[in-house]
Amino acid sequence: MKSFKPYLFLGMQGVVLLLSLLTNWYIPLSYIMLAIIFMMVLDKLGKGLVLREIVALHTIFICLAMPTLGYTTYTRTSNFGFWVKYMPVTEETYFGFALPAIIAFSIALCWPLGREGKTDQGASLAAKVDLCRQILSRPAMKRVSLIILTTGVVMFFAMTVLPSALQFIFSLFYFTAFAGLLYVYYTPSFKYKWAILSLFVLFIFYNALRTGMFTVVAYMGITLFSFFFLGSKAGIARKLVFFLFGAFILIIIQVVKPEFRKSTWRQNYAGSKSELFFNLMTEQLAKESMFSMKAFYPIYYRVNQGYNVALVMRRIPEVQPYDGGKNLSLSFASAFVPRLLWPDKPEAGGKFNMKYYAGVSIKGWSTNVGPLGEAYGSFGKFGGILFMCLLGIFIRGVYLLVFVLSKKVPLLVFWLPVLFYQITYSAETDSLQIFNSLIKSAFFIWGVYKIMPQWFGLYKDRYIMKRRRKPTIQDQVNGAQVSTHPG
Repeated sequence: MKSFKPYLFLGMQGVVLLLSLLTNWYIPLSYIMLAIIFMMVLDKLGKGLVLREIVALHTIFICLAMPTLGYTTYTRTSNFGFWVKYMPVTEETYFGFALPAIIAFSIALCWPLGREGKTDQGASLAAKVDLCRQILSRPAMKRVSLIILTTGVVMFFAMTVLPSALQFIFSLFYFTAFAGLLYVYYTPSFKYKWAILSLFVLFIFYNALRTGMFTVVAYMGITLFSFFFLGSKAGIARKLVFFLFGAFILIIIQVVKPEFRKSTWRQNYAGSKSELFFNLMTEQLAKESMFSMKAFYPIYYRVNQGYNVALVMRRIPEVQPYDGGKNLSLSFASAFVPRLLWPDKPEAGGKFNMKYYAGVSIKGWSTNVGPLGEAYGSFGKFGGILFMCLLGIFIRGVYLLVFVLSKKVPLLVFWLPVLFYQITYSAETDSLQIFNSLIKSAFFIWGVYKIMPQWFGLYKDRYIMKRRRKPTIQDQVNGAQVSTHPG
């Protein structure tokens, strides 16, 4: 039976979209949107994958919820004893574009897949996961799971000594380790399962502490979150506790990270980095005023993506005209061409975009205008809203394709983290990263599938069947021996 709740949530978003175009209730509507997406996540958690909903939630949080504080709390006249990064355009200018654009993106992205066997929730997904468990239970697949996991770890260390032109492809091999992690987790009766999973998690945390980079910990954790919750019968209250606990940990990391990096990067801290991190975390937890508005300012400063978008709106079209999508076209084209064939093609990272769209030069740190800033700088208000809607449709289309293909290759579902990890936080990067990560990761997974089909539970000797019969999913599950003699 098809659930009506996803369509109810979409209807609520549609009402908010209409109100955002007809009224100036920008701040209450922003919080209503945040609440709607949050309810969508809690309702679907355990019953399906909430990857798209998490992307929408993250986008709404940094592009709508945080900017509201720039108009109500951290304003030009605020007196917190330090310089405040206030919003450089009026509330009506910013939210008049950002609110409908983000809602359009969210509706397009989270529109239900809605087809039996090609959906990311309910009985259909449960049946697919059960089939994956059967495939993974074969002895050969247990070995494959460890090979994938080990390959990812090895490629991580290899990646650090390679030239930048080759690092992206090796980073994809590193991300395959997370597909291997899901293989191990979902394999029934896997010997030493929890020891293997614990060691891998410790490796990820150790590397984050060693480098001071917590992106993989935070955003890959978010990407994998709902996989570990699938099949859970937890009620809303329990899911809320888990979700808020995870959000609390992410906030603590954001608060501690600047001081940790200052000690390890600039002051050459020689002691135990793990001990330093946990000491800093303990100090923050001990502060009674941790969630005061003054203490929360570093979080606002770090995650208010709306500030960068507002810089674009302040500059365009007053200083320079809308470019009509010229730069975005180059970004999309560059996703299909290797750097070896196009040495000076656009690069992700924000340095160019901040100068091009916002007129701000950055050096020694990283930030970006995000797809929302690019949309406005390219097409203006209504064209930008349309672009954000089309961007949501594009991401949803790639996501849907995974479930269409998983009808023949069920284990492909566990490769979603490889494909979508960089999409999780794309609202604070740029469209180039979205196009790059989806298109190149898709080609990468296709290449692995062709070269090593056993990584997906398929074996070459089973492609040539008696009378050239194509293998069925049940053949793959049973591991039946198949004749290799045609006719």
